[in-house]
Amino acid sequence: MKITQEMNNKKATLKLEGNFTYTQRKPFQEVLKSICTDQVEEVVIDLSQVTFLDSAALGLLMISHRQLDAEKRKFSLAYPQPTVRQIIELANLHKTIPMIDAGVSSLAKKSA
Repeated sequence: MKITQEMNNKKATLKLEGNFTYTQRKPFQEVLKSICTDQVEEVVIDLSQVTFLDSAALGLLMISHRQLDAEKRKFSLAYPQPTVRQIIELANLHKTIPMIDAGVSSLAKKSA
């Protein structure tokens, strides 16, 4: 899995590409730790290029959310592909971690 980071004011975006599984937990944790400086108030995990999440990745996202929430920082998941969104919803993570969508309703209107 490839992880790219982007800083914009007090918001850090981590763009993940590929499969997010147990074997990627350490690189993810290291990047997350490195970007969580005093200036960062919000962390967005861009899932637009992630094709699969396993249970370890789901657990890691939940732990990351709890840690950042305890530090009074925002944490959200953005633009999941349909399969990844389904995995997140089956695990009920969408009820705990805010989700950002890429204007799905406007796309649906265009295709109708």
